Amino acid sequence: MRRNVLVPFDGSESAQAALKSAIELAKQFGEAVFLVNVQPSLTTPNTKKLFTEQTIREYQTTLYEESIQTGIEIIKYSGIPYEAKLLVGLPKEEICQAAKDLQVRYIVMGSRGYSTFVGTVLGSVSQGVLYQADCPVMIVSD
Repeated sequence: MRRNVLVPFDGSESAQAALKSAIELAKQFGEAVFLVNVQPSLTTPNTKKLFTEQTIREYQTTLYEESIQTGIEIIKYSGIPYEAKLLVGLPKEEICQAAKDLQVRYIVMGSRGYSTFVGTVLGSVSQGVLYQADCPVMIVSD
């Protein structure tokens, strides 16, 4: 049985609006929120020449902590259980895989994150998740 809500979070206004909607949804179902942030892998032949895997991981962790901080501040006062997690890879693939692995009821995400192209209705990540996810996806605009 699917339970809980997955929220991809990058700190953008759209992601913050999505998190607030997800909190209300989770309260209605008496469930938890999984807050995820996806960082790029950064592991290429060239980066391996210049940086250790530990250095890359520390950098990804720093970016994750900066991105997720606002989300944690929003959710910790909601009174609902939550878990925040760093994922590494291609955002739409990692989000969909996390939703599948966690068997979440819904994915609730912002329509546009920080890495979107101007002039499109949906960001590339939200559009990709909308088409790839194996559960309902709610897109929230800010």
